[in-house]
Amino acid sequence: MEYSVKNPIQLLEITKGTLFGAKNAVTGYFQNVKSYKDPKAKFKSIMPGNALGRAQVAFDFCNNFARIGVNA
Repeated sequence: MEYSVKNPIQLLEITKGTLFGAKNAVTGYFQNVKSYKDPKAKFKSIMPGNALGRAQVAFDFCNNFARIGVNA
């Protein structure tokens, strides 16, 4: 949450308060904030692992919200 309200990229007009910004905050956290034991672990998380799964969930949520609205 902190990344989504304090990172300069998240405060741009294109991201602040938008669905794109919400999805971008999730992926940005995993790519720029979360600590990993080494670069290989980071790559594994972002590409086929946990971070990719969370990014997909964020994308699906934003997509459903855009199509359905608050009932998503």
